[in-house]
Amino acid sequence: SPTGFNMGIIGAGHGGMAAASELAQAGCAVEIFEMHPYAGGMVGGAIPEFRLPQAVFNRDLERLEQLGVKIHYNVKAGRDIHLSQLHSDGFDRVVIMVGAQLGKKLGLEGEDSEGVMDALYFLRGAREGQPAAIGKHVGIIGAGDTAMDCARTAWRLSNNGRVSVIYRRTIEQMPADREEVALLAEEGIEVVELAKPQQLLVEDGKLRGLLCRSMELRDERDASGRKIPFEVPDSEFEIPLDTLILAISQHAILDFFDEEPI
Repeated sequence: SPTGFNMGIIGAGHGGMAAASELAQAGCAVEIFEMHPYAGGMVGGAIPEFRLPQAVFNRDLERLEQLGVKIHYNVKAGRDIHLSQLHSDGFDRVVIMVGAQLGKKLGLEGEDSEGVMDALYFLRGAREGQPAAIGKHVGIIGAGDTAMDCARTAWRLSNNGRVSVIYRRTIEQMPADREEVALLAEEGIEVVELAKPQQLLVEDGKLRGLLCRSMELRDERDASGRKIPFEVPDSEFEIPLDTLILAISQHAILDFFDEEPI
């Protein structure tokens, strides 16, 4: 462009949208490549509508259009475009804003069973109007904002079922926003505190429950000042479940660099 660089951005999540806004205002020509058929990443595709109405999000998107930012949807890095190709296509710089899309696992046997699912898969399906079938008894492992979104969404979809957040520490130690935690109680969602998952109980390839071990807090503290939970011997108990949603953190998939120097 006459006033600045030609900028390519991989990922139209809130990071990619913010970068596009700043760069376009600075006079750059900006194009975003997004693997989903819509923008917003976690915000546009995973955060439930009761937390972020679509109309509010659309205002940000309209602003990008007014700035002349082009967004290419259904374009996946590593499949449809490659870094080397973007450079040869005339992009002076490429900004990587792919976010953390891959959910971490518990590391327990049976995680590929029917009824066990990743938080982002569950939230995206619900936001897109095609929620996964979850049954009456739903457990969520995790204690961050993603876990809260899963619990509150599952409660809305479960048709008076039982939704439980399972956490190895106490409610006070949950990293989630305090307002979100308070809303769990208000909506009748149980928090099973001081419970560490030990074993997935699977029958004929389908989840039927989770075996947990009780934890206890002692005076020892970790680097962040939180009391450390210790396992209580011979304290196993079972939580019957139809569905287990894993919301224990995500990490980025960066398999599209093709040996390119970063």
